[in-house]
This record gives sequence, structure tokens and C-alpha cells, in this order.
Amino acid sequence: MQHVQGVVALGSAGSAGPSFIELAGAFGGALDDWSAAVRDALAAEGRYQNWLARRLGTPAPKVSLWLRGREQVWLSGAGLPGAATTRAIVRELGLEGPSADRLAALAARIDDLQRQMEARHPRDWRKRAVEHLRGTAPAPAPAPTADAPTALPPDSPQPTPRGGRRRSLPRLAAAAATGVAAAALVAYLASTRATPDTAKPAPAPQPAAIPRAAGLEQPGLEKNTLGADSRCGEPVPGPESVVWRVCARVDADRVAFAVKLTNQADGAATARVRVRVQYGRQKAFHPCPEAPNPQPVDVPPGRTVITDPARCSVPREPVPYAYQGVGWVVPANANAGLYELSPTAHVHPDRTIWKPDLL
Repeated sequence: MQHVQGVVALGSAGSAGPSFIELAGAFGGALDDWSAAVRDALAAEGRYQNWLARRLGTPAPKVSLWLRGREQVWLSGAGLPGAATTRAIVRELGLEGPSADRLAALAARIDDLQRQMEARHPRDWRKRAVEHLRGTAPAPAPAPTADAPTALPPDSPQPTPRGGRRRSLPRLAAAAATGVAAAALVAYLASTRATPDTAKPAPAPQPAAIPRAAGLEQPGLEKNTLGADSRCGEPVPGPESVVWRVCARVDADRVAFAVKLTNQADGAATARVRVRVQYGRQKAFHPCPEAPNPQPVDVPPGRTVITDPARCSVPREPVPYAYQGVGWVVPANANAGLYELSPTAHVHPDRTIWKPDLL
């Protein structure tokens, strides 16, 4: 197998052509690369996926799927991004030069590989591709949202929360390692289907949580989820059937942070995930005073769980500060992931200004 200008060349001279498994593997790789390129382009232009959805006149859940790489092959039966979609994205983002050329080449590759797989198995090419791709899928990364357009590598320096960058969940130490979409996305999928904290050696207890019946998760921000003067960010799909948001609340004397998790599945097994909550202030992330480590959280089917804001709260200062909640939600056996942010609370002695905020 030979790599030419970032594109995989399958087969060899004199061969009968690539096998279906080779085609499927290259197809998954091209989708991963295309999604990463679009995320990078959005970040470079300071744009978010909801903005792109509006510009394209495309449902936001569909754009979210496009940004999930090979996962979209089995998450939905909808059409996959190809040359036409890519031309529209390039146009709306005003891309030129190498970035535009790379996206166009990847889109052409996706279209070509799909045609070849359809020619081999017209009736069930997608099912056959999924059987291969699900066994070779890389660790999933959440799609970028309005607060976090891109991902940074695990060893990147700590970024500023206000910039909306994501930071990888620190790798767990060896000793410790042994120890969603929203309802709109769920409905869309249904309609298209044909560093470790080593300061404390003992594992931390299950975080206090508030279980409650799950309501329908709607796109956009949430207001007063944690009580008066609180906001939660855009819903983030995954892992599995979990949809989650990062929240912040401003009280008279404290500022608190939490993650809200909803298991959108009905009648399925309890979703077990790993959650970490921090807060951002003065262009840096800070651990929660009472919960500095990643914690296991169980989310029963059809229920919502909110991590305890009391375990991640800090005194309200007498001078203005901007705060954001920072959250990671990853599969129970994962030791790395990408963070999301709450809306920013600009806390003044006499008032709080949320950015962004609901009308």
C-alpha cells in the first residue's frame, strides 16, 4: 500500500484491484481525514458547526455527523459528504489554496471509493463496510460545538478557555489505570437509518449526582438548569447514547460548575462513563477543589444525572472575573478525550453577563 500526497493508493501493478476490505479501510481513513480537515478549517476561520449548518441550510445534527469521520457510516444511513458538499463548505468558509485543494481531493476520494464499493456489492456495500470499519475504528472524538471548534494534541500547552479550544484529558498513570446528539440528533439518526491527578493515591468515590427523569434534549444553550443564574452549553453527543453539557452557576457568594448527562436510550443498559469537571479563569484551567480526579458516573436509561456543583465551586471574588465550566465525558475504559466548555460567566460585583446567552 502506497501513500501519495496524503491519499492511499490501493493494490499494485498487475493486480486485479484492491479488495473490498482495502477499499473500506481507505474509505474510513478518507472520512476521518475529511472530518478533521473541516474541523481545522472551521477553527482557522473562527466558525462553529452551527454556523456552518445555517449557511448550508442543512440540519445541525447532519453537520455534526459529518464531523465524526467514519462513525457516520454506521450512525446514520444518510448520504455521506462528497464533492458537492465539500464545494459548498469551501465556498462558505472562503477557503483557498492548499486547504481547499486538500478538502476537494479527500471528497473526490470518498466519492470514488464509495462508487467502487457499490460496484462490488450494490445491495449491502454499506453494511459490509461497517462490519470492517467498526472493528478498526479509532477512539472517537466529540464533534466540535459552538464553544470548542478544534482539538489539541495530548501534550499541548494549556490553552485559554475563552478561545474555545479543546484540551485532551490527561493520560492516567499506570497505577491509576489499573485501579449527544441532542434529541434532534437522535431523531435525525432514527429517521435516516435504512493528566492524571496523582495527588490522592486512593480512587475517588462516585461523585454525588442528581438523578431525574430525562427530558428531550434540545439543541442550543440551557438556562437555569442548575438553578437561578446558571447556563449550560450546547449538547454534545456520545459516548454511546449519552448526551452531555457543561454548566456553570453564579450564586451570591460562589461560582459553581457541573456536567449534565442524559442517557437518551430507552430500556437499554445503564451507560457508564468517566467524567472530569474543571473550571476556567484567567486563561487557565483549574481542578475542582473537592473533585480533582476523573470520576465514574452511571447514567440509567431514560434518566439525567448532574454532577454535584458543590464539589466544584469557588468563592465569588469582589473584582470582575470571567469563568467557564470545563468538562470531559469519555467511555468508562478511556483515558483520554476532548473537553467542552460552558458559556462564559462575566461575573461583576453587582451583576453577571453570560456570553453567549439565550435571548
